[in-house]
Amino acid sequence: MTRISRSSLLLVLLLGATLVVDGVLLWRRQRYLDEAARLRVGMSALESKRADAILSAEADQSGLMLQLLRQQAAGDDAIHLAINTDSSSVALESGLAQLRVFHVDIGPERRVGVAADTLRVTVPRGTRSVENILSATDTFELPAWLWSDRGLPITAERRGVGWTGPGAIVTSGGTLIYSIPTSGPLADSSYVMPGAIRVAVADLEAIRGSLARGMKVYFF
Repeated sequence: MTRISRSSLLLVLLLGATLVVDGVLLWRRQRYLDEAARLRVGMSALESKRADAILSAEADQSGLMLQLLRQQAAGDDAIHLAINTDSSSVALESGLAQLRVFHVDIGPERRVGVAADTLRVTVPRGTRSVENILSATDTFELPAWLWSDRGLPITAERRGVGWTGPGAIVTSGGTLIYSIPTSGPLADSSYVMPGAIRVAVADLEAIRGSLARGMKVYFF
């Protein structure tokens, strides 16, 4: 096997590993945490220690997957967005060059909706792409649970001009990256939509000219 073919094989394996993260990382993490909490009731001390050891091993594996994502983003020479959910920051990058880095507000991960019709909303981990770039005159349909989460009366109208701010980004999978609007249910500086990312207007405007549909967005 030649050196070139070995490098190609390594790249394929790396990409395959990151795709696994994209689909199962958060699901597995929450599944294990929920199951551990349920089973811990009535456990003996020994059983509890064994459960902690299993969860620790899963956490190590998740950390490795996230590290692979960081390396994949650093090796991507095309302009892309890298969203670090631990440091609450977004970087416009090209390879190792960071063209702009800024702080963001990460929406909480929690269960939303009303009884018998709830779902758990999370910020994704993995690779997405820019699906749509919204301006101040565009509309975007907000989820019905947003009104109940804010304690507002639920209305039939779920989209309005400017409700996602002067600009916004929608990624594949529906994750919203928005700025504070002046009207609509998101017009509250103390509230960040669960599972979404809120960006300062100035920062979003600064990178808008570099954005394009299909651009990679790395969440880690």
